[in-house]
Amino acid sequence: MFISFFISSLFFILIHGEENKNPPSMFATDTTANKTVNFEDWLSLPEVFSKLDFNADSTPAADDDIPGQMKLRSSRYWGRLYIEGFPQPIQYFRAHFGDEPPIGRKYFIFSESRDACQAITLPSLIDADNNPISPKDIVVIAHRGTCSFGVKATNVFNSGANGFIMVNNEPGLEHHPSPDTHDIELSVTSIAQPEGQLLEMMYDAAATPSYTPLSGYLIPINCGNTGICGAATVEERNYINNLSYGGYIKLNKDTKDTHTMEYLLAHFGTKVLNYTKSNNEYNMVMAKPAEACDELINSNGNNDMYKGKVVLVRRGGCPFVKKAEIVQAAGGIFMLVGSKHPYLVRMGVEPRWKGLSIAIPIAMVSKHTYSALFAETISSPTSTISFNEANVSDSQWDALEQLYNGQGWPRTINYAEKKYEELKAEHKDWSDRLNTVEEAFKRFKDSKAAEKDNSKDTVKSEL
Repeated sequence: MFISFFISSLFFILIHGEENKNPPSMFATDTTANKTVNFEDWLSLPEVFSKLDFNADSTPAADDDIPGQMKLRSSRYWGRLYIEGFPQPIQYFRAHFGDEPPIGRKYFIFSESRDACQAITLPSLIDADNNPISPKDIVVIAHRGTCSFGVKATNVFNSGANGFIMVNNEPGLEHHPSPDTHDIELSVTSIAQPEGQLLEMMYDAAATPSYTPLSGYLIPINCGNTGICGAATVEERNYINNLSYGGYIKLNKDTKDTHTMEYLLAHFGTKVLNYTKSNNEYNMVMAKPAEACDELINSNGNNDMYKGKVVLVRRGGCPFVKKAEIVQAAGGIFMLVGSKHPYLVRMGVEPRWKGLSIAIPIAMVSKHTYSALFAETISSPTSTISFNEANVSDSQWDALEQLYNGQGWPRTINYAEKKYEELKAEHKDWSDRLNTVEEAFKRFKDSKAAEKDNSKDTVKSEL
């Protein structure tokens, strides 16, 4: 009798708790209406109330064992959401109900009623090649709150979508319960509030009735006995390894300059939005002071000097995230940091949460590109630039940075010259990469010449 009463009472709280001020948590104490319910008791309930097995075997499957990879994938209870062009993955937790995340590229939309508590009608979306997108390739994102998790999931399921992501309305992440929709055939996951707000901002800024700026993969993550975490399948590991985090900048005017100006996104900020409802052209302005370590000065006497513009910033003087905060506060919609070197790096932020308040794209350009854009702001203040996503990855630039710093060259000058010619041919269409290779090889030759001179001095001293 007591057990039956306890389970019935618990079901009522789990199903109807979303109507209360403080949503229920399976791993916390709910003090709604001055009542204390210890949800640690959930652990004593039968396994049927959760589809997650936190003790499932995490042994990685062999690369040629596809069934083993899929079994491992389906048992993972957390993972990462990779939005293409977004500078960082977003951690998600699976719910205690529903299915595992769908496989392959998906398109993400926010429900019209942002809480998904009403019936949902999916838009007729098209992809970049103007092909129609199937409802089974659409995942709906909605806020937590107002109605129960089960009501939200049922509305998403009835829309024909293939997944549901809930944005938490309080700090942290949880594996959400919903006994009334335990067996719903829908992927149900949740993400933290700050990342959800960034996705919503990007969606609202660039979405149209037929276009969403959010596409990517929901990838379950496995942490084996070695402590190394990664995708459960080879296909998804390859996808992660080939992600692009940059592109090139185009000056929107007739020019004889054929310099390909690359940019590389930081590890924080947002993606570059390729708007379909605007011409994707931006005015530029130089930061004053140039390093943007202090409040920006409106030298023209107008308060809108930086508003709605790409702000060029010089590297150095303070952390990257501080520069970003100052540029964002001044109304800039994009911060380009000019490197002091020919190569690019992905700017970081520690601790990670400091970067979650930055809601504009942050990217680095080479010293050559920075000089060219700086000159453009002087000679043609009204000229505009546009951004184009391309295959620009941090791994490509990591290798070039190592070459610039003397690593990776053959020991003999003859073999080094051969590698130099190969690198020039490989990067001939990318001006910044070619400049880096040329400067790197010059530095290498100079170091070899210095070693030779030092060797002569040593012989003389011995004589």
